[in-house]
Amino acid sequence: MHNDCEGSSVDAIETAASRPTRGGAVAALALAVLLVAALSHAQGSAVPAEPRCDNDVLTGYDGLLVLAPHPDDEAIAFGGLVSAYMRLGKPVNVVVVTDGDGYCNACQFWLSGSVRGATCGAADLSNLATAEVDSFAEVRRGESAAAAAILGRTPPTFLGYPDTGLGQAWSNSQGGLPDKRLRSSDFSGCPDYDSCGVGYGGGPESELTAASLTGALSRLLAGTSPRTLVATSHWLDGHADHAALGSFVKSLNERLDVPRAVAYAVIHAHTPKSTSHPDCWYPAPQALLCPCADEQRATEDPTFIADLRRHRMRPDLPALLPDDAAYGAPAQLCLPEELYRGEAAVKLTAVRAFRSQLGSVARSGDVPPQLDAIIDCNGYLLSFVRRTEVFVLAGPR
Repeated sequence: MHNDCEGSSVDAIETAASRPTRGGAVAALALAVLLVAALSHAQGSAVPAEPRCDNDVLTGYDGLLVLAPHPDDEAIAFGGLVSAYMRLGKPVNVVVVTDGDGYCNACQFWLSGSVRGATCGAADLSNLATAEVDSFAEVRRGESAAAAAILGRTPPTFLGYPDTGLGQAWSNSQGGLPDKRLRSSDFSGCPDYDSCGVGYGGGPESELTAASLTGALSRLLAGTSPRTLVATSHWLDGHADHAALGSFVKSLNERLDVPRAVAYAVIHAHTPKSTSHPDCWYPAPQALLCPCADEQRATEDPTFIADLRRHRMRPDLPALLPDDAAYGAPAQLCLPEELYRGEAAVKLTAVRAFRSQLGSVARSGDVPPQLDAIIDCNGYLLSFVRRTEVFVLAGPR
């Protein structure tokens, strides 16, 4: 999931026309058409077309290796794919590369029960040395384990790389610095949410490097059979960690004697960073308000958060690739209804296990009802609970 904590408050509803895209006028028009269609369905005036199902192709491999950049990515992007392989009795291995602790706003809310509270220092973000759960990294690992149990799986393997460190690792590897140590984050010097950006990579040095990451990923890929499907984030994903992991996998896979098939998922659209919150509209329909973590407004109007999130809770819509980059041809996995439809849907329940990413848990105690889910107030996580999961499939079929 995203952990971009820079941005300013936006009080007006954003429109598709206000969002620049890389493809210029044509892409902007296409995006507008997509959003209008999605919004029309959201208002009940249209029925979505039946999606093309590529299940036989996507599940036709002997096993599945999921390489997720952060805790929750394995559920929102690949939860249906994991379930499909499990139903077929095929082996599944899920690996989460970072602990996802560098999401400053979510950690801030977990630490203090308020998006106006104290920001997290390095020890609050990541401290695995004590028996008790006293760091955000441990919370996020626990949420991944809970989601895995809901999906009928054992907990993922965690590689423990610094959140935001994958993008830096790719930069280091391309810049001839494979052994440069990666740093964790520290937001203790940030007075508020809007200034959190200065804390990324400002924490203690780790023992981990681009070289160690390359070694770990190489061993995981080499340990699979040639007929294993690898699933990971797309190298053109708008989040630096996601793009870096996709780039590492793409590069390392090409070096294998028998390259594996890879299903790449776009989790963050690759939109210009000049927008106030660059990927809040993906998946469509676009968010009504971004950013929206407004405690005063939520307190004054107890329906504020629920209404915003409901707008993007559209399980009957198929997942679609955004059109702001040349991601490749889509391959769609159609999910059984029990995974996506209704309050008891398995994928929905698994996504809701990531309570810190929703803003539904605080270390200080219970979250006030009017603030529940304030971190995911625009419904980003819930918008991945759709009738399909969409991938760009590369390699042998």
